Amino acid sequence: MVFEKTIYTRKPNETIEAQGLDIKLLRKKSNALTPSGLILSYSQEANKKEDKTTALFLQELYKKVYDLETSEKIRIKSWRGKGGIRVWSSPDKIFVEFAGKRDKEDKPNVQVKEYLKEDINKMILCINSLKEEYNNKIPSRYLGEKFYGGNWDSNVFSKRTKHQVFTHLLNILDFYNIIRYNRAGFTSVIKPVREIQEVLK
Repeated sequence: MVFEKTIYTRKPNETIEAQGLDIKLLRKKSNALTPSGLILSYSQEANKKEDKTTALFLQELYKKVYDLETSEKIRIKSWRGKGGIRVWSSPDKIFVEFAGKRDKEDKPNVQVKEYLKEDINKMILCINSLKEEYNNKIPSRYLGEKFYGGNWDSNVFSKRTKHQVFTHLLNILDFYNIIRYNRAGFTSVIKPVREIQEVLK
């Protein structure tokens, strides 16, 4: 008796789609002005070129970056409301108390972060030096690179701690109405100052 072995094969495209290539997402209009939008546009371009592996990789990267941006938008909104936080200063630091992620019992997790006025003043200096070059609409990418002295993607955006400090410093300046920190990732000067102490007097 002879047994015939039947081999089932799939086209490469079918395999990738089964692994999670989201066709609806690939048809979504991308906003190349944001990091996630730029990644999505690259994913769509790879899909058009039939490079499904790259399209899938970029799609998953897009989702992770988009989640980061969404959480950042929520954080900015809570800071701007000002009712949910307390800000106070000491001779050399600014303290911020805010509600972090809720715990397992759904109770607010109150956190306090402290920032040296020296670092806040460094951010002010960077903003002032870039204001005219970008017509008072400074992209976060270039502001972050100037503040940290490194590449935005590898040295700031992908480093969670550095990125959090970066956004917190901008939110402090926004809180004191020195700048307007836009959700789309732009900073504009409202009240020109040379150091944070000028608004704390």
